[in-house]
Amino acid sequence: MPRQPMPTGAMKDFIRQETARILAACTKCGKCFEACPMTRYSPQLAGAEPGAVVTGILALLRGEPDSPEALAWASVCVRSGSCVPACPDDVNPKMMVRIARMTASGGLGGPRRIAVRNDRDYFDRIRAFAKLQLTEEEMKDWM
Repeated sequence: MPRQPMPTGAMKDFIRQETARILAACTKCGKCFEACPMTRYSPQLAGAEPGAVVTGILALLRGEPDSPEALAWASVCVRSGSCVPACPDDVNPKMMVRIARMTASGGLGGPRRIAVRNDRDYFDRIRAFAKLQLTEEEMKDWM
């Protein structure tokens, strides 16, 4: 599988600055993890301590050893944005997990620690279904 292209120039600067801002602002309260609608879809996250998972995400951003729970959360994130209003510290957890996912997938030049999905349309379909706001019954039929 080909490696993800590494961001260059202004994008790389933005990612570096945003990572520093997130690391300085996050208090590891875990409210973003609690608000995430996707955590229930990862068996590795069942019963996970929210603050510990966020601590793992921050470790990933710092290039430190990661936790299986942090990698699991980065893997299931579909960027719903439900985490953003839950954050009392104006961190933008959606961006935090997105950068963690880029890091874990090897997209920023480090080792690949999570699989990169081959299906390029996967997240577009997830967003389309989310926008439709299907009922639970309808979701069972479609998902």
